[in-house]
Amino acid sequence: MQSKQIWRSSILLLSMVCASIASSAMANDFRIETEIFVEDDSTPASSSLTLFSGTTVYDFLNHESSLGDITVFDVSRGRFVLIDAQRKLKTTITKDYLLKFLEQIKTQASDEVVTRFVTPKLEQMFNPSTKTVTVASDHMTYQATGIHAKWVPAIQKYRHFADWVARLNSTRVGNLPPYSRFELNRVMAEQKLLPKSIERTVLLDRVGLRKQVVRSEHSIHWQLTNSDRKRISSTGTLMAGCKEVSVNEFWNTQSQARK
Repeated sequence: MQSKQIWRSSILLLSMVCASIASSAMANDFRIETEIFVEDDSTPASSSLTLFSGTTVYDFLNHESSLGDITVFDVSRGRFVLIDAQRKLKTTITKDYLLKFLEQIKTQASDEVVTRFVTPKLEQMFNPSTKTVTVASDHMTYQATGIHAKWVPAIQKYRHFADWVARLNSTRVGNLPPYSRFELNRVMAEQKLLPKSIERTVLLDRVGLRKQVVRSEHSIHWQLTNSDRKRISSTGTLMAGCKEVSVNEFWNTQSQARK
């Protein structure tokens, strides 16, 4: 009789511990809604929803549509899975692939590009009263206004994702190397801030000196909704049913579809 009571007590204790661990993991989940604006346009050029769930980050481009592109960042496996929901295609990009790609950029880029965007001389400024971080070089300026995180782990979670997605974005045709953004992410994390807004200004002189300004507005919520969790579950189902293709085939298919 006594052994049965001990056994039941052990099971109850184990269940409580598991529930506590699950609750703690869910407590560190959060979501970010983002709108991207180009120049002075008041209408967003694109929007996204980013869900931080455990050790995985789900990014839904133009998330109001069921056919928007999805990026899944599997932190524990060190890889991105890109999903074209409309064409039911997916491709996998590892961290090693991204690091090798950037090394190629360094060796193949012109001295001018390297000086401006790969090894730029950056100045950093922080205004504590407005929580504004500025990272600037001769050809690019980031200015970000931040908010404090509800819990400290979110800061490093976001920075890790932002650094790696900056590497990923640099592989897309027409995008810039990620090094200035790395510095912005570092300073923001150092000040224990997450971005509320980020404005990037690039000086372009291919056809006369002009500025290109892109602004992002971020809305952070400190728990996932039931709808978010359903979206995560359906993403797993979608991923399982997509055809795996090479990175080049994936990009080419998307490029042709946009044309």
